[in-house]
Amino acid sequence: MNNNATMVNRLIAVFLDFITYLGLLVGLSMLLDSTTDTNFLFHIDKMSQQDRLILLGQILGGFYIFDVFCTRLLSTTPGKLCVNCDVDFHSGNTIIHNIIRSLIKMLCLFTILPAVASYVHAANSDDNKTYHDLAVRTSVTNTTRTPRFIGLLFFFAGLALLVFFLINYHDKIGFSIDILGLKHYKIFDLG
Repeated sequence: MNNNATMVNRLIAVFLDFITYLGLLVGLSMLLDSTTDTNFLFHIDKMSQQDRLILLGQILGGFYIFDVFCTRLLSTTPGKLCVNCDVDFHSGNTIIHNIIRSLIKMLCLFTILPAVASYVHAANSDDNKTYHDLAVRTSVTNTTRTPRFIGLLFFFAGLALLVFFLINYHDKIGFSIDILGLKHYKIFDLG
């Protein structure tokens, strides 16, 4: 019997992981901004294109470290926990295996052709193994050893921090939350 997670669950898990990571990242940014004089939060809209690419690289590098750290400690990530999945390491859960697995995963996730090839390969195979699973002999199963509550706790904490950040710091990052022109709608304007 094949107990491996479906590709839909795995894609949902990656999305939930990225939301969790972004929330924790902006939470740390808000903490640094409020406790130091460095003005850690800056105006992204006033940054040069090169500085934006460097920032994007740093964010993706942090997501890589987040993936290695979670997979090493929990044998899964918060997103996988939310969808009740676990990573089984058939040749040992060592830091080297985690580094290699996460590196190939990041290369496949954030480049178009390898991502499509890896996930199409996994969707068409019987055991749903992507390239990063094949490289270090892992499989993602539909059962988990860690309570699902931990994944949900991390996800909702990250989501809450992300929403709080967007509401309170949208002007510093140049993000407009004007939805359908409602910013200009005055509910109590009687005159």
